Amino acid sequence: MGELGVLCFVDAGGGDAEGEDAGVEAGELRLDVGVVEEVGVDELAEFGVLLVGGGADDGEDLVDFGVEEALAENTLAYHACCSEEDYIHGVMLQRGDVSQSADYSQPEEIAVPSMLNSKGVLSDQHPRLLIFAIVVFCCNAIAARAEVSARDILQHFYRAAGGRAWLRFEECDSAGTVTLAQKTGTIRYLENLHSGGNRADIEISALDIKQADGNDPMQNWHQDSAGDIQLSGPDDPVSIDDRYLTRRGYWRPDLGGAAVTVLAPQTQGSITWDLLQIKVPGGKGFTLWINRKTGLLERVEGSITKQLSDYRSVDGVLLPFIEKKPAGNGELTVAYTTRTLRKHLDNTAFDVPFRSDYQMPPPGVFTVPAEGGLIFQATINGKGPFKALFDTGSVNFMSESFAHRLGLKIDTQGIEFGTSSPATIQAHKIHVDTLQIGDLAVHDQTFYAADLPEDGDTPAFVVGYELLRRFAVRIDYEHESLTFYDGPSFHYSGSGTGVPLEIQRNGNGVFVEASIGKAAGRFIVDTGNEFGFSLTTGFTEKNDLVHVLGAHFLGYDGRGFGGPSPEAYVVRVNTLRIGDISAPSVIGHLTTDPSDKSELAGNIGQSVLRKFTEVFDCMHGQIFFERTKDSDRPEVFNGAGLIFDSFGRGLQVMTVLPGSPGALAGLKTGDVITAIDGKAPSDEVNSPPFLQPPGTELHLTVQRGSETREVSLTLKTVM
Repeated sequence: MGELGVLCFVDAGGGDAEGEDAGVEAGELRLDVGVVEEVGVDELAEFGVLLVGGGADDGEDLVDFGVEEALAENTLAYHACCSEEDYIHGVMLQRGDVSQSADYSQPEEIAVPSMLNSKGVLSDQHPRLLIFAIVVFCCNAIAARAEVSARDILQHFYRAAGGRAWLRFEECDSAGTVTLAQKTGTIRYLENLHSGGNRADIEISALDIKQADGNDPMQNWHQDSAGDIQLSGPDDPVSIDDRYLTRRGYWRPDLGGAAVTVLAPQTQGSITWDLLQIKVPGGKGFTLWINRKTGLLERVEGSITKQLSDYRSVDGVLLPFIEKKPAGNGELTVAYTTRTLRKHLDNTAFDVPFRSDYQMPPPGVFTVPAEGGLIFQATINGKGPFKALFDTGSVNFMSESFAHRLGLKIDTQGIEFGTSSPATIQAHKIHVDTLQIGDLAVHDQTFYAADLPEDGDTPAFVVGYELLRRFAVRIDYEHESLTFYDGPSFHYSGSGTGVPLEIQRNGNGVFVEASIGKAAGRFIVDTGNEFGFSLTTGFTEKNDLVHVLGAHFLGYDGRGFGGPSPEAYVVRVNTLRIGDISAPSVIGHLTTDPSDKSELAGNIGQSVLRKFTEVFDCMHGQIFFERTKDSDRPEVFNGAGLIFDSFGRGLQVMTVLPGSPGALAGLKTGDVITAIDGKAPSDEVNSPPFLQPPGTELHLTVQRGSETREVSLTLKTVM
């Protein structure tokens, strides 16, 4: 049987109007084309065969249940067109132009000029003979007699868009322009026509947009303008709908597993659209608007919303060259200049663009000792090792004096650099060939340097953002270690509770949502913050927290690269919630200084983080909190009522709370404690000796100016 231009007849025979009784079984027809053979409807569907019904001598429609069911099961065409004349057994079939289309309310009538027997002539000796014309690419008269089905509409769409020509291709590669907010950039869009996987790369320089997004049945990903990768699961509803649309699941024999409902058609002016509501398992659902005249998809509404137009022929199929989608309060318009269909899929084009500028041991995991869980040894360009601090709230940073000692070239152009204090500093870029942490090497690193004092034994430099964007990092305060995992291959399997995080592309923060009672907001998670848990002025005043929490002690609140932070109220907070994690009875620092203009709610620092072991998995957008023996313990405040800072020569008293043991012992702001029970103190601002149980007696050596004296005090519960 040829693919085009076949006209033949079915000898059904039989007695009444029912298809089966007339000799026509659902799914099987007997064709008389010179020789008698049986051809199943499944085979006919391969050739795009269309059944056109005749009539019985009792006047009833013979194309009913049996044949109609076969048609529905095999999605045979109710509309198709040809472009030439064919003669079969002396019967001429005039074909219409490709641009013609079906009108379901007034379908074309197929006229058969003569009825032939198996030799080309129909005998009058068979009064109840059923005649079926089987025509390739002609209008189906059946559609006129029944309500239009979803399969009818989709088959119309399929034929109009190119039909079987689609089966030749595995990939579509498109390029063009994208316009948003009256600014124009470029787009490249790749489609896997089998799986529905896709990738879009967009750049609009005027809007500082440079991003790529991938949707794959195994894993979704997003790359921001800094090149950072965010990985996510493939099972969110919007992604499921998107892949279904990309692979044209509605054209599959089982409708791609979706439930499809015909909605009432919509008409505007002279245009009528047939509407199909599609619900893909796991998806949010959407509606296709198919132009009844052209048979082409012009609109998708739902979780994926877009308008399609300017269809052009590409290798035998029709593709839209204009797409419009909502974007915020405006519209994003894509105008493709080229759309290329390929017969073979280039899998590498869909790969996640992970960074390749680092090496680590083959297992993809490496652990280093870390003092306090955060300070480790590292080398720069082969020099060192030096002490380095892992700071989740910072980019790579060092002092200018340290950079000079290493012989590093400092860029002359200054950059205004934000800090944890209201002040800003001038920083300069430095290029580092290799940062080496044990067997882990990271190449081509950007550091920033500023004119900062170096405090004795403090870390020589800080790293954070550049490691987080490549690796998952486990901080174990209890066992004093840092573990680095290869980010692209890492999948958390521990016992911790995950909390969604966001990494800021300019490198100065990892953010989570957290709350105190009913007051909720966005907090930075900052391992470099020794002072613990602080709340910004905006968040404090908005939620009236000074009054609500009964805060009345005002004191020192630490310092950043730019100098000291504004003073803050120190108060106990019953419960801090970070996602599904609770940190009970923590000490909060409530800022009310008007110079604090931060839009964040606050900063979650070491006093909270040390209650847990954390795993930062920024590529998957999660922090995992693993419980420790300290997770449910109330935070202990300094039992002498003192707030310290360290400047490399002991613990300097910055605040003495009224009525505290420190105040009763005569200590004052500016005093420096050089020894505790005869031993030099560490530079920890939350000094362990002052966190001992109430009733513990401490003997302090205190320096005030040039005078040194001995002071004794007994710790108590101050807060």
